[in-house]
Amino acid sequence: MAGQEIHNLGETLAPRPATRIQLCGRLTVRIEGRRIEDDLPGRQGRLLFVYLTAHRARPSSRSELMSALWPNRAPAASDTALSALLTKLRSVLGAGVLVGKPDVRMTLPSDAWVDLEAATEGLHRASSAVSQQNWARGWGPSRVALHIAQRGFHQDHDAPWVQGIRTKLEDVLVRAHECVAAIGLGLSGSELASAERSARALIKLAPYRESGYRYLMEVLATQGNVAEALLTYEQLRRLLREELGASPGATTDALHRQLLQGHGLQRGALVRELQTVLFTDIVSSTERLAALGDHAWRELLARHHAIVRQELARFDGREIDTAGDGFLIALDNPAQAMGCACAIIKSVSGLGIAIRAGIHTGECEVLDGRISGIAVHVGARISALAGPNELLVSSTVKDLAAGSGIGFDDRGAHALRGVPGTWRTFAVDLDSVPRSEA
Repeated sequence: MAGQEIHNLGETLAPRPATRIQLCGRLTVRIEGRRIEDDLPGRQGRLLFVYLTAHRARPSSRSELMSALWPNRAPAASDTALSALLTKLRSVLGAGVLVGKPDVRMTLPSDAWVDLEAATEGLHRASSAVSQQNWARGWGPSRVALHIAQRGFHQDHDAPWVQGIRTKLEDVLVRAHECVAAIGLGLSGSELASAERSARALIKLAPYRESGYRYLMEVLATQGNVAEALLTYEQLRRLLREELGASPGATTDALHRQLLQGHGLQRGALVRELQTVLFTDIVSSTERLAALGDHAWRELLARHHAIVRQELARFDGREIDTAGDGFLIALDNPAQAMGCACAIIKSVSGLGIAIRAGIHTGECEVLDGRISGIAVHVGARISALAGPNELLVSSTVKDLAAGSGIGFDDRGAHALRGVPGTWRTFAVDLDSVPRSEA
């Protein structure tokens, strides 16, 4: 990284805030400079503290807290037991930290540092830097997210809310490895070793996620080991064929062809293009995970991913990103995107899964097969508004589909978080999408 200025790393080297809480790995609590984790009232008191800290953005009702502490069977005097725990916790934490009755909320100083929040923020900053190809700016945040997520969350407890946070943290870990790999390739030199470690970790953590294989292929080719890079592709191709009856995506195939043709790998320039983006994700995925358990959920998720990839290949879609149970897909036009979305909704319903989907068309920034920009954010926000088995689209998509015979139901104008103005959305009549499109 010679000559490169590393930004945001100073956050980890600067004087620590007086309130600093580590929930991942070994619980460590410093409130206004006081170490108090050993003073928390027993196992249940520690669990209550962790829950309130992890959910400090909102108040928690007493019934919610009792369900968090006793998810299977609450004791006969659970309300009294909760009151006693809260009283002891207030005494340990000091005045003004736990506020509210009957709803309770954890209030911390504005400069308080909580590792779960730091991991999410670090991932956001790293992803933004990668999308802008600002490798140096993303170096520090990517490692903050990675090091926190690697510690895991509350491994000695398996309540549904714990599993939900654990699943989100596992997604942060996977995406942080992707950022570290991309940044290592961008910085090159001694950082290639970090890129290779993260690429191999990705393959181990998420063997059906193609990004790990692509990053490893790029690292190996950059190191001059093209044959090993081709072997990595073959490993992925066999896995997908034997386990899912599927093939690698278009982006991975393009990299494979580039290596076969002997072309050097060069990270591309930023361009702006009109793109139609489709977002999908599973409704109530956290609840399904809690009901099924980790193993059965992973199997269901693999079948879901195989169906989505089968349909996007049928509609010539390009898989841009996969995060947990969600997909970001780019397609050539709105009609194609609506057909693909309808096909996915109908196909995955056979698994007992309901998904939501959203589509928007707009100008995007395209870099090394990734897309970013306001249009992508609009698509994501519209998708988040959709209900189970519902496809929402922007007015832009509706206007571009004029004359197609597809029916739309006006769902009104909405303010989309982080996006200026208001945006009118429309629900697609799934049965009106022509069979040739779905």
